[in-house]
Amino acid sequence: MLQMIQILILLAFLLAGALAVSLRLAPKPRIVEISITVALWLLLFSMGFRIGNNPELVRSIGTIGLLGLVAAACTIAGSCLVVWLLSRLLPRAGSFRKQQSAVAASFVSMEPGDGKGGRPAASLLLRLKPPAILLAVVLAGFVAGILLPELGFDPGIITEWTLNALLFLIGMQFRQSNIPLAAMLKSPAVVALPLATAAGSLLGGILLAPLFSLPLTRALALASGFGWYSLSGVLISNLGDPLLGSSAFLANMIRESLGLILIPVLGQTRVPVMAISVAGATSMDVSLPLIEQTLGPEAVPLSFISGALLSALVPVLVPLFMKL
Repeated sequence: MLQMIQILILLAFLLAGALAVSLRLAPKPRIVEISITVALWLLLFSMGFRIGNNPELVRSIGTIGLLGLVAAACTIAGSCLVVWLLSRLLPRAGSFRKQQSAVAASFVSMEPGDGKGGRPAASLLLRLKPPAILLAVVLAGFVAGILLPELGFDPGIITEWTLNALLFLIGMQFRQSNIPLAAMLKSPAVVALPLATAAGSLLGGILLAPLFSLPLTRALALASGFGWYSLSGVLISNLGDPLLGSSAFLANMIRESLGLILIPVLGQTRVPVMAISVAGATSMDVSLPLIEQTLGPEAVPLSFISGALLSALVPVLVPLFMKL
């Protein structure tokens, strides 16, 4: 019962943020975006600090890195495998061009170009800048935790309320984006890709259990970040497992970075939607420009919806598996 209450509290803050926008009580989108950045940096600094301030976790830093790397590889491979199998069972599911005509009109204003050279590609280094900054914040917290004496109290209460505030702000941001999900979800093909991506990620997560002697539910929680490193790692750490949370942060950051490299490659295969699947939750933001350039503007609706649905699953599945 307590487990469900904790999950409902997280969802309540998300919905409360969306409701605040509907009631016109929310600040401007730019202020919400800045507030999210501040809350996120605070949480990630806290996560790094809690690792550095705990000698046992410091001794486990090698395990954290290895688990993160293998988790990224397994979830990427699982996602691509399930999407490929889906394309074999449902041949039309492997091509996005015919499936999106019904929803493309909703994204006319979002199409950034023709995908054939109208806009130059941003450099890979520029795309990797945001995750690099967040990694630097975690490392700063880690160093501070090592240098400062061990705290006489658990900072979990502070991070818990910061996390609640972050979810509230994310709910605002999602509502302010005016994504017409209700209309788009009427197409089974649009829903199939993110569900296949999620299923594949969880399948990859199952492999982590025997490889690292993890409880199955913890392995599934680790795999449920879908590339959203800035939330999944904090959620897991705040739910009582900072070592696993640190691995989740690295796993999903590595997934995003590898996705940026693999998108152009997978986009040239017979199942081009694997390029969207490999990006996970980031297919709605960080990876979207590269996906558009690789697959063309007709891929933008499916990519955005896939990322949005996967992002919505993260604050549900991570705490659910952590509490099972």
